[in-house]
Amino acid sequence: MKNNGKSLEKTIRLIQETLKDSENTKIFNNYKIENESGQKREIDILIVSSINDFDIKIAIECKDYNKKVPVKEIEAFESKCDRIKQINKKVFVSTNGYQADAINTAKYYGIELHTANKLKKEDIQSWFPIKQMKLQIESKFIAPTLYLDTTQEILDTILKEFNGIVYRENINEPIKIETLLIEAVENNKRVIMNLAILEWIKLEETKKDESFPIQFKLDFNDCYIKSTDIEKIKLFGLTSSVYVKFVKRDATILSGRIVKGSKENDITKSITIDVGGNIKSDIIIDKNEELTFFATNEKGESEKLKSLFTYNPKTKKFNSK
Repeated sequence: MKNNGKSLEKTIRLIQETLKDSENTKIFNNYKIENESGQKREIDILIVSSINDFDIKIAIECKDYNKKVPVKEIEAFESKCDRIKQINKKVFVSTNGYQADAINTAKYYGIELHTANKLKKEDIQSWFPIKQMKLQIESKFIAPTLYLDTTQEILDTILKEFNGIVYRENINEPIKIETLLIEAVENNKRVIMNLAILEWIKLEETKKDESFPIQFKLDFNDCYIKSTDIEKIKLFGLTSSVYVKFVKRDATILSGRIVKGSKENDITKSITIDVGGNIKSDIIIDKNEELTFFATNEKGESEKLKSLFTYNPKTKKFNSK
């Protein structure tokens, strides 16, 4: 019995993305290429590269079977590739190994055999205890600093009587400062998340599980405050800080595979994680234990993630990459 091989194809394609060592190398999935008769045949994954001005094409066939791949699948792959003269190398990937005759046939035809066994989620957690972090925005603010259109003398008088109420032009209904702060946080969660990540990176390790403030500024065009004795005073803006905290939890692991190449030490691992918002993250761990991250959207389109900067705790500076 066979499964939908799209998940396996995606994993193998992402692994190949991490292995390519040249910008000239292109990787295609479900690529249709003409054979000698002019008929288009589909290759699960096609790698196109060049060495010393010679074009190199590698064809990869993926089979997600619940049993060992039989010899007929190897022969069918060989027959397809044999009629496409541009193909220089052939690789076959199976989730459950190969029958003995399939192994011998692949060797005869010069086809590399790889395996991509599925991993249990418990096993993944044991050797790769990855955590996900969720930003928790607390209902706790630092008292705001107001920017008013007035003199210091009048300001001193207002602040003695100020009760945390502001008004908008043409609307005589009072608005609590807390309401403005809550609305600002609600409408700018993504900005607060980005600022929180930068601040969290700078925290000492012993304080990374604690709450910390994120400062923000609000500008107003139509707000003012007033007191009992003085006319309304224009409010230009305010600065405040909201407390946030990153809460760790076990990652939502969707799947994992261990991919073994033709050589015993040629081992790569892949993990797929649900990060929410119809976005999945794929982590590829190569034989040197180096990690490469990909983001995959709801359309199945994957993009390699790059490190934008590093932080040096000794100099307390960010360094762009």
